[in-house]
Formats: sequence, C-alpha cells, structure tokens
Amino acid sequence: MNDSFCVKGSSIRSKFDYVRDTFGPRAELELKESFSASDDIGSVLDSGLYPFDLYDRVLWAVAERFLDGDVNRLREVGAYSAEKSLTSIYRAFAEGKDFLGFLSRIQLLHQRFYTHGTMAVDIGDGNKSTRITLTGAPTYSDADLQVAAGFYLGVGNLLGLESIRLHFERTDHGAVFDLSWA
Repeated sequence: MNDSFCVKGSSIRSKFDYVRDTFGPRAELELKESFSASDDIGSVLDSGLYPFDLYDRVLWAVAERFLDGDVNRLREVGAYSAEKSLTSIYRAFAEGKDFLGFLSRIQLLHQRFYTHGTMAVDIGDGNKSTRITLTGAPTYSDADLQVAAGFYLGVGNLLGLESIRLHFERTDHGAVFDLSWA
C-alpha cells in the first residue's frame, strides 16, 4: 500500500474548472502550461490519487496567477467547490438543506478526498455552532486550509444559513475551524 499523502484527482481538476469558469479558457490553459511535463497535469483523473504536494502547488499557482497572490482569496475557490459538488455528484450530502445533517456526513467527504488525516465534528450547544478539527495528516497547507474554510462557508450559504461566521487556526497537530450562525 502506498503511504504517501494523496488527494483525489477531482480536488485538483476542480481548481482548473474554477479558473476556466471564472477567468476563461485561456486562463485555464495558462495555468496548465505553468506546470512541468513531469507533473502530467493533463492526465489527472477525477478518481485517481495524486500527491498532496501537486495539489498544494496548484492552489498556490491559482492564488499567485489569478488572485493577486492573496492566499486568503482561495476561500473563493472553496465556495466554488461547495457549489459545484453539492449541486451535482454530492447533492445527497446537502439533502433537505440541513446544515447539521451535512456536518454529520462531512467526515465521509473528507475520507473520500484525502488519504491521510482525520476529521472530528462537534456540534455546539443550541445547534448554532460547530468545531471541525483536522488532525493526523503528514502536512497541512495554508492554501488548502483556506480552500476548506471557503468550502465550509459556501456549504453554509448554499444551505441557507444566515450570518455564518468562521474562524480557523492551525494547531500543533492540524487545524481547528470554528463556525457559528444565526
């Protein structure tokens, strides 16, 4: 078994989709051409597993080339991913526009997209907040964490939450996302 830290190809390909849908087909081609032949970006399959390092380099390239170098703007990419995935292949995860129901199933999504790491979801008192804790992956990237933050916010917006707020921080063993809503 391969013990390297990998992500699903769909995680990589969706970033190229974001660039194409937001900045046009020429921008997508420019992004692809910025990678070396050894990266073999053109052969990435949605169901395949690819090194986390490649995924991280794609995220940083998107930020540098299209988001004014601002890694925080990768939240826009995460929100795009939420919309695309929850209105298509993973729409069952958004069933009934129930954010708490989504949170109860989000760990399954995490396991489908990352080969390492665990996710814990703790719903706060009153069902108006949650803490998502990521641990156990060999590495965590600021770029990937910003995409995750945008994904969680995007899901909340898609599922009709009002005044959703998010704060996250890195920890010694991963990251913690605190979300709250009205």
